[in-house]
Amino acid sequence: MSFPKAKVFTIGDIVPGAENIPCKQFNNIRGVDVTNRILTFANQVGGKFIYMNDDFFVTAKLRADVPIFNGDLAINDIHPTHYQIAVKNTIDFLEYFGHPIKNFETHSPVLMDSKKLIKTFEQLNWKEDNHFIKSIYLNVNQPKETRAGTNLKLSNCDIQKAEQFLRDYGCFSTGDAFINSVGSNWIKNLTLILEAPPCFE
Repeated sequence: MSFPKAKVFTIGDIVPGAENIPCKQFNNIRGVDVTNRILTFANQVGGKFIYMNDDFFVTAKLRADVPIFNGDLAINDIHPTHYQIAVKNTIDFLEYFGHPIKNFETHSPVLMDSKKLIKTFEQLNWKEDNHFIKSIYLNVNQPKETRAGTNLKLSNCDIQKAEQFLRDYGCFSTGDAFINSVGSNWIKNLTLILEAPPCFE
């Protein structure tokens, strides 16, 4: 385990070994529901925290304070409608207030500050439609450092790519195809692989 002293919270869903913050599903709009969960944490617990999903795998090399972006946000016809709506709403908000439109939707953990998060989302009607909490927060509250990178989600079981992402970024995200294959056993043995040098040299 890379962060043995970390205090882990889940918001909504109960996971053994993690402290749970009850939070009912807000609605069926994913971006709205996610923002509601993270704001619930910010209001009830507060402080600085690392926001990540339950399909992320991280190592001690992770720099959540140096978020990874993948170019600028752009509407792409290959994405489903709900995703395109989230992109448009996020761009519209950021451009209206003169902020950059970097694409931080890279399936990687990010460091957030509760006070800044709450203040940021007081500026928009986040309950109305889909949007991207990471790209809004990080473009409004620009970190000292950011890192150009790529989307770290692996839809297929590409172990070689997963090892590359862990070496380069200290994290990766999995899809069902990865978990439901030999990737599952590889992840179970991941600690032994990652702690052995020269993986991060």
